[in-house]
Amino acid sequence: MKHLTILPALLFAFGTVSCPAQTSTETAFPVSKYNVVWDSPGKTAADSMPAGNGDLGANVYSVENDALYLLLGKTDAFDWNGNVLKTGKIRIRLHPNPFRTGKGKITQTLNLEQGCIDIHSLIRPISPASTGWKHQIHIRIWVDANAPVYRAEITSDENFDIRVEPEFRERLDGTTDTLSAEGNRLVWFYTNGERSAFSRDLAYYNITEMSETHPDPYQYNTFGCALQVNGQGSGQSSGLVPKNNGFNGHGKSFSVEIASLTQQTKDVNKWKKDCCALLDSYSRENAWEKHCAWWKAFWNRSWIAASDNTLPENEREKNTPPAKPGQRSEKDGGFIVSQAYNVSRYMMACQGRGKYQTQFNGGIFTFPFGENHLHPDERLWGNRFTFQNQRLLYWYMLAAGDTEMMRPFFRYYFSILDLRKAITKDWFGHGGAYWRENTQLTGMEIGDEDQIQGLIFAKPPKPEKGKPLPPGWYNNYYFNSGLEMAAMALEYYRFTEDEKFKNDILLPLCRENMTFYAEHYESDKKGKLLLEPAQVLETWWQATNPLPDIAGLHYLTAGLLQIPDLPPQDKTFYETLQKQLPDIPFGEEKGKKFLKPADKYAKKGNMENGELYAVFPYSLFGVSFGTEDIVTETMERRIHKNRYGYSCWTQDQIHFACAGMGEEAADGLIHRWSTYDERVRFPFFGKERPDAVPDFDHNGAGCIALQKMLVQENASGKIYLLPAWTAAWDVSFKLYLRHNTVIQGCVKNGKLKSWSITPEHRRKDVIISKNYAD
Repeated sequence: MKHLTILPALLFAFGTVSCPAQTSTETAFPVSKYNVVWDSPGKTAADSMPAGNGDLGANVYSVENDALYLLLGKTDAFDWNGNVLKTGKIRIRLHPNPFRTGKGKITQTLNLEQGCIDIHSLIRPISPASTGWKHQIHIRIWVDANAPVYRAEITSDENFDIRVEPEFRERLDGTTDTLSAEGNRLVWFYTNGERSAFSRDLAYYNITEMSETHPDPYQYNTFGCALQVNGQGSGQSSGLVPKNNGFNGHGKSFSVEIASLTQQTKDVNKWKKDCCALLDSYSRENAWEKHCAWWKAFWNRSWIAASDNTLPENEREKNTPPAKPGQRSEKDGGFIVSQAYNVSRYMMACQGRGKYQTQFNGGIFTFPFGENHLHPDERLWGNRFTFQNQRLLYWYMLAAGDTEMMRPFFRYYFSILDLRKAITKDWFGHGGAYWRENTQLTGMEIGDEDQIQGLIFAKPPKPEKGKPLPPGWYNNYYFNSGLEMAAMALEYYRFTEDEKFKNDILLPLCRENMTFYAEHYESDKKGKLLLEPAQVLETWWQATNPLPDIAGLHYLTAGLLQIPDLPPQDKTFYETLQKQLPDIPFGEEKGKKFLKPADKYAKKGNMENGELYAVFPYSLFGVSFGTEDIVTETMERRIHKNRYGYSCWTQDQIHFACAGMGEEAADGLIHRWSTYDERVRFPFFGKERPDAVPDFDHNGAGCIALQKMLVQENASGKIYLLPAWTAAWDVSFKLYLRHNTVIQGCVKNGKLKSWSITPEHRRKDVIISKNYAD
């Protein structure tokens, strides 16, 4: 794997996978081949497609013999207890009805290139004696990438009737939204009023004084929409006037516009005025062209397009519809994986630019389905932002170049760092900040473990001399979230070289999260930190020196000390801490070394392979370090292999890629994305159990693995190209590396046909896999 080869950076075009020029101003690769296309109406919200602009999102679906629906969401639509709720639902009825059984042909397309959903329908006359097609209707649904406005544009070659109306149902807390007509608009909102969990949670942690300096994230939070409908044709005026809580029209063309706003205000009239103002100030001129330009830039930024070269040309990249619910029929495994990768990027672009991070268990695209999820505001695992899951939505964004979408992730955690410091000081009596898995915007930790055997675990247990430790449980001593959070911030800085982020976010976050470890644990007889009591993630509930924590501390101290202008006090702190760190837990048998979950571990709970945290997320071992043999042996010995049918937060494919095991990684990714929940129609919403539908950590884990098959970079800056790529897949790719580096390449029939890197001086760092070097 250490054979260094420099190839001419020429660009070729070949076969199914093409190699676009890096400087192309057009869409750099044919992303439209990954569109999702349906040829029949749906039946329920379970048949929805996602559309969004980064903050607003809509589940778009039709119901046979009924209407078109938009189920609306927004990233900061928090209720009083931190649940992200829906912001509305729109019903659009047309006559003649394009969704009527047996009376037309219909095609619904998720148009990735333009970031919209297109519906084309040919309608027969209602009279059974008539033949041929009466007229066609085209519907385009898009959420403006540059404004907080949903658009649904309906056009036809003949006049048609339209009825547009919001629909409401009682919220889970028994309240309902407030609806009113404001001129030619309908406006509705939900407000928390004075209700908020903030004061309750501060009191629980005995830090009520923090209310004087830290704003309440939920009180008076008000969100909703303003709806207007414009029409043309058959004498229709430009703006329809609402009647009977809806809009009626007759003509050839209508534009439905919905503005959405979240605002913390006591004055709901101010909210209504400001929400309507979004439509007043909305610039419609060239809005569609500017929207398409945003999506073009997004797709030009990076891509991965693979295809199985062992298949005949006419069987590759067919985008074959599923033969049965929940099961892909496409023969081309490389295409399945590439489509999933690119659609996953699309879905995060639809919800990744809001105020705060996207929730792993559905994001803003929750919908009612099945027998147990009857309300659109419901989601499996509730209001938790569980870090073990959340992180997987964001790690892949570094190599994808989507770093601006990581900012809401960091904003979420950094916004409550002061609360976490205060909680740590009050509960443990020392400095720093601890983070367990489920941390809300009020600073509260939540989970099913809150009441176990009469004990409360919304705070970690505090060992007391002379008393036995409390019974082990999933999150008792699970503090690793703070380390991985800091590691992600470190890598964000390494990729972007954003100095403001370094000074404002990275250094304060690392300082507090690592101070917790330095002050929380005592030292052993050798002067090394002794992490005990501790645990290995959720899996081993009693542990001494758990590998995830030890690896995280090694990774961070080494990485932070590489920052040239590190403040002197930080440099001294990290140098001292580095010397105090215990060694990574190892085992050895018959001359083969392998990673261990901890020095000592017992009482097994969950099913994570914590020993592999030194491979990912803390890159200390693997093919780019020349230690792939250790990773391979550890993978062979891992207890939990391909859990949950290769789905959800499991990371086997990531670890296979880091071991240089390309075929195993590829096979796992095909399994991951070849099946999905049979109760839903959209094939990229994942499966229910152990997580929710949609399941975005399921997609994130797969995206990370696919990237690592193509390129890996070690701590010294060496770039390993194609370290785990399978020869069975052709591929064209463009990805990002540290120091604002862009690498692009094409592989055809097991040969690296071309590659390039920017800036040019980083060519000397590239090491091409011996499997692809000529």
